[in-house]
Amino acid sequence: MTSRTSRRSRRPDRCNQRQFDQTSEDDFGGETEAPSEDELDEAFDEEYDIDHTGEDERIDDPVRIYLMQMGEIPMLRRGEELAIAKCIERGRRGYRYGMLATDYVLQAAVGMLESIRDNRLRLDRTIEVSVVNLREKARLMKIMGPNLRTLGDLMLRNKRDFALAISRRQPVKLRRAAWRRLLNRRVKAVRLVEELGLRTQRLQPALEKARQIAQRMEAIQRQLAAPCRDEQDLARAVELRTELCQLMRITQESPATLRRRLAWIDAYSKQYEAAKRELSAGNLRLVVSIAKRYRNRGMSFLDLIQEGNTGLMRAVDKFEYARGYKFSTYATWWIRQAITRAIADHSRTIRVPVHVIDSLGRVRNATRQLTQENSGEPTLEQTAHAAGLSIEDTECALRMTRHPLSLDQPVGDHDDSYFGEFLEDHREKDLVAEMNRALLKTRIAEVLDTLDYREREIIRLRFGLADGYAYTLEEVGKIFSVTRERIRQIEVKALRTLQNPSRAKQLAGFVECPFAAPLTPLAGSPAAAVGNV
Repeated sequence: MTSRTSRRSRRPDRCNQRQFDQTSEDDFGGETEAPSEDELDEAFDEEYDIDHTGEDERIDDPVRIYLMQMGEIPMLRRGEELAIAKCIERGRRGYRYGMLATDYVLQAAVGMLESIRDNRLRLDRTIEVSVVNLREKARLMKIMGPNLRTLGDLMLRNKRDFALAISRRQPVKLRRAAWRRLLNRRVKAVRLVEELGLRTQRLQPALEKARQIAQRMEAIQRQLAAPCRDEQDLARAVELRTELCQLMRITQESPATLRRRLAWIDAYSKQYEAAKRELSAGNLRLVVSIAKRYRNRGMSFLDLIQEGNTGLMRAVDKFEYARGYKFSTYATWWIRQAITRAIADHSRTIRVPVHVIDSLGRVRNATRQLTQENSGEPTLEQTAHAAGLSIEDTECALRMTRHPLSLDQPVGDHDDSYFGEFLEDHREKDLVAEMNRALLKTRIAEVLDTLDYREREIIRLRFGLADGYAYTLEEVGKIFSVTRERIRQIEVKALRTLQNPSRAKQLAGFVECPFAAPLTPLAGSPAAAVGNV
């Protein structure tokens, strides 16, 4: 096919010889080798009929467009992957160090650690540690106390040295020495906080607040730079200087140093994000190769790819190159996890909890294994024992294998008929009774039209003719802003009007209707009321 040849000619030659070199589990725990780049190219071109020779033609299929754009991104060699992973690690460390070296963020971090120590925050939701890793949790709690005491002492001394560093009454030599001591203590404080591994997203709100403070400092400086024309301007300048000093004490930074520190953080953040995008882009084919195995399970192929890309980005955040694994090997689990969870959450009309989906998988595996061993269908008790579940849970999981169908689901390719139209109505229909019921509704409406508006609406509300709910006198009174006694009087008057022979004869035939119970009016309804005439 000329399309594959032309596409490969636009890529570096190094891309043609590499493979994913990883394995991934199928639905029942087996392992299959990931396809190579050539195999992916051939599968994409054949399955989606991608012809790259006619690139000027408009393509409307979003999947084909995505696959064509993805095909232009070369895969990564092992050395390139390692270099990008190191770049990500450098960016991550620089970004975190820049945040924690900002005193305002450092204070927020110490506050969170103190909340963990005092059991006001959960440790596993604030620190990078697994919920089930009890040993690591115990280790962190053991070192948290000494670290917090040291941090408190360092920050107290930094506060005194900062006051000395910004004091214009002190010699320049003493002020510079105080600033150097402050910076050295910050390095120690950052190291102590990093030993406890606070989650980065927990620090970002404090960083955003520091940005707002920096913007306010710059605005104050611009206002102070303007000349003072009168006493009011002088008083305003004094207020601005006081506010600026307060902000400097809060952040323990001058406007210039805080601006430079935030610029440093932004530079590392851009480096970090760019490296993550490069590593993700080089493994987009891995997502497609895994997503293809989960088609026809209630989600479109494009949705599966999107969910897999979410897992890929999560893998990029979690990857540790120093462990020696290939990134594709590590990312496979995260991609499969994201796709299977998305299928469990969104593939059914009625959502089934994830733990039930897990139980269903165990039951399927047990049934498959027992069927192979015994050459026959296993009993419910055997399946429950092999799956490690109770009989009730096994029955529940087996019921979940049936997918509900929507009555509005289109049938065929033209969407002109729906599934509900082909279902037989087993209810017994008495055509005569239905006709009499429709006639009764018409006659009641005609009779009520002879009443004035308020009487008609009160009768409709009191007897449930409006929405099927019979309102009480109190409820109707609130609607018309009158007392319940006044509503009762109007109702009695309206019923007497309906009992007039000229009106009653239109409804009298329905009171003792020979068509069984369905047409027998409720006691107190207008049709029943005319029976008292």
